[in-house]
Amino acid sequence: MNAHGLQAFQREFARHLRNPGKVKPPAGVPKRQARIYQDLVFNNVRGFIDRCFPVAKSLMTEVRWQRLCRNFFRDHASHTPYFSRIPEQFVQFITAHASVLRLPAWMPALLDYEWIELAVDTDPAVLESHSDKRLRLNPTLRNLAYAWPVHRISPAFRPRRPESAHLLVFRDADDAVRFMEINAVTARLLDIIALGPISPGDAVAALAHQLGHANPDALQGHGRALLAELIRQQALTGKPT
Repeated sequence: MNAHGLQAFQREFARHLRNPGKVKPPAGVPKRQARIYQDLVFNNVRGFIDRCFPVAKSLMTEVRWQRLCRNFFRDHASHTPYFSRIPEQFVQFITAHASVLRLPAWMPALLDYEWIELAVDTDPAVLESHSDKRLRLNPTLRNLAYAWPVHRISPAFRPRRPESAHLLVFRDADDAVRFMEINAVTARLLDIIALGPISPGDAVAALAHQLGHANPDALQGHGRALLAELIRQQALTGKPT
């Protein structure tokens, strides 16, 4: 078999593995061996999905979750060769097809939140200390905003109406992934710091300006206390004074 024939065979076999119910295996491939490959490849993909989305999986029956994973495996055209990116591709697929799949409106947000944990855990960035006193974000930090309380969703709680949530996910100096619930004002303060290294006083002053605060100086004390806590939690590096 020449190179062209091999590529044609691989494409045909891949189509079969994706949708064995409708696409026959290539000529010469025994059904038993084809079935072994079907199970091997699908179970490998599903393994990555199961490990990344334990909460979402717990909200469905095994049959429903299996069907959802099958739909993804069959219909999604992935453009990455890395298995570690499969969960990200799964989020993209569900986000694009949630209504057709008749999933709850909050499901894409929940999946994104669960995937972020993996993204932060595998982020190659390293938390470093700096000689100056200016504030910097933890390089692995994700400042997240959702229209649903994704951090509270569980088999015992499925939201019926939107409720905004601001959340931080980051990796600390011990390489542990950490989660924090914050408010919209703190999220804006972090957006200011994300623009570049900045002193604590300037960061709080910029926040006061954005908020149209009537007494910017009065905000300094509260703002510096908040920054101190974010530094203690390792969401930021720097000194609050």
